[in-house]
Amino acid sequence: MPAAISPRCLTRVMIDDDCSVEVAQLQLVMQRIQCTLHDIPPSQREYIANALLNLAVSRMLRETGHSQTASILQRLGDVVGTGGEQPPPERAVDLTRMNG
Repeated sequence: MPAAISPRCLTRVMIDDDCSVEVAQLQLVMQRIQCTLHDIPPSQREYIANALLNLAVSRMLRETGHSQTASILQRLGDVVGTGGEQPPPERAVDLTRMNG
């Protein structure tokens, strides 16, 4: 599935069901977080990453429920665990299909 660029140069990632997700806004947030982390003592940075992960998982649970959240996190674990090639920065990690 090809990625399409919107007229405003926002990256879109096409998912199997033809829904599209804006990624550029999330990338901007991540860049802001990275810049902010430079001002935080290194000993506290690991807590911030954990807090952000907790916020994300809590939101996923509210939005998608326990079963789907568990499935997504399992696939993410598979992607991270394989140590495979990272996606280009303009693309999201594809969690829409199972490995194997």
